[in-house]
Parts: sequence; structure tokens; C-alpha cells
Amino acid sequence: RYLLALSGIVRFRLLEELETRLPYRSCRIAVFGGDLEQAERPPKIDRDGLLTVFRRYLEANQLEADWDSIRKADNETLVSALCMMIAPSGAAERQALLEAEDLSARTDTLIAITEMALADDDKDGGPRTLQ
Repeated sequence: RYLLALSGIVRFRLLEELETRLPYRSCRIAVFGGDLEQAERPPKIDRDGLLTVFRRYLEANQLEADWDSIRKADNETLVSALCMMIAPSGAAERQALLEAEDLSARTDTLIAITEMALADDDKDGGPRTLQ
């Protein structure tokens, strides 16, 4: 038995699994075009907006963060970590983050989802975690 851990630079959608005699799966895929462009040049994101909504999330849930590490994190690492940490658990919201065309769109989606959840918390009379 082998345990493989794969990492890549682009997301893809499985279109069809091909029949083969090979000892591994072979598939036809469609690549998210924005990922290829992102691999070539880092996209611009609304980092200030993301950090503002993250700060509000922390305050609403009485949490703290290592701001020195956050400031040092590159955009892709920051957005990915925050998607895992503060994204709501609803399937539609998570799917929207996964299907965002590029890092900039994923950032904007995360900001919007988090702002809506925080607004619902305010309306309901207090904080609750988004996870």
C-alpha cells in the first residue's frame, strides 16, 4: 500500500473517469482558468478589508490572533487559512469559496459571507461562532 499526499497549483473539475488497465485512475478534467493565471502572477486582493472583517470576527467571538504572523503571511496563505477558520459551515457558502474564480474573488466572497454572518449575529443579539 502507498499513501500519497498530493498538492498542486490549480483546481480542476472531474469531467470523466477513463477506463484503463493502469494501476491508477485516469480522468478527463477541466482546469479553472483563473488558477493558471494566478500561478503566473500574484493577484491583488482586498487585504485590508479581509483583515478588518477578521478582526470583527475575533471580537465577536472573543478570540485573539497572532497579528505579527498574520502581517507576514502571503496573500494565498492568509486567504486559505481564514477560509478554513472563519467560513460558515453551510455547504453553499463553502462551495462558493471553492468555486471562486481566483484568489481575489475568493477573498471578496469570504468577506461578504463573514459580513453577512456577523450582521445576523448582531440582529440576533450577540455573537456566535461562524463554524
